[in-house]
Amino acid sequence: MAIYNLKKAVESLPPGTVPPRKPGSGAPKKTSPRTDKIMRREVLNDPAITAAELKKNHPALLGNVSVRTIQHRLQISLKLPTRRAAKKPLLTEAMKKKQLSFCKRYRQWTPEQWKKVMFSDESTFRLVRMASTTVRRPSDVSRYHPKYTVKTVKHPDSVMVWGGFSGNKGRGGLYFLPKNVTMKGANYIEVLRDHLLVPYAIHECEVFMQDSAPAHRSKVVQKFLTDNNIPVLDWPGNSPDLNPIENAWNEMKKAIAKKRPTNINELKQALTKLWVEMDLSYFTKLATSMPKRIGMVIQYKGNMTKY
Repeated sequence: MAIYNLKKAVESLPPGTVPPRKPGSGAPKKTSPRTDKIMRREVLNDPAITAAELKKNHPALLGNVSVRTIQHRLQISLKLPTRRAAKKPLLTEAMKKKQLSFCKRYRQWTPEQWKKVMFSDESTFRLVRMASTTVRRPSDVSRYHPKYTVKTVKHPDSVMVWGGFSGNKGRGGLYFLPKNVTMKGANYIEVLRDHLLVPYAIHECEVFMQDSAPAHRSKVVQKFLTDNNIPVLDWPGNSPDLNPIENAWNEMKKAIAKKRPTNINELKQALTKLWVEMDLSYFTKLATSMPKRIGMVIQYKGNMTKY
């Protein structure tokens, strides 16, 4: 009679509906609610801990539980799946305080005010850039097959680029440092003279943004900027989340990775083309994102944000 009733109940379900599991059927859970709670607490305390390490740390609770079951419990039941960690620079407490202080000082600035800032920065572009580190490989093929490996170069050729933009008129100057040349006060002044002064005037900017690199803070550079009536933001050091040009560099690096230039000349040509083709609306969006960036830094008390 029970079998007949179950069959009748299943037949009455709408097409495509999975029948409910019969109470008491299937293997019992390998972990108890208490064990799940302990695993969750450990993972929240140490996000990098592995299922194998959890098993090793708790032989009495997880000795008879497979690593795969622990992984499944973490991912499905406890909603703690493995994710690739974001790479962010290490911030000291002093750096956090400076970043927080800067944000509180400029929290009242409007998007229109930030559009009148000429943002600048340097970035290094390499010929070989790490591609995706994950691939889909058939189980019967060696992981060392060339098709499924990520190619690396010990010392790839690279070029350092200086660039600037504003939310008013978009891209500004772009300059490639000569090979084996380090940015110092003297040559930085040449960069500013040749690639900042004219765009700064054309863009109708009212303030200049540069980070706190030693070359930028040198007395000769400060005098040059003062002599040319260019106010400078007191930008906190090591704060890439705040500088919107970092987003432009990142987009360019993604594009370069797809183009795969084979020499420095091709790399420079590709970078110049990408820079020229960047739309004004993109730079305006970056500049006017500053209030949100500042708000998030304040919210996270000087720590890194999604930017």
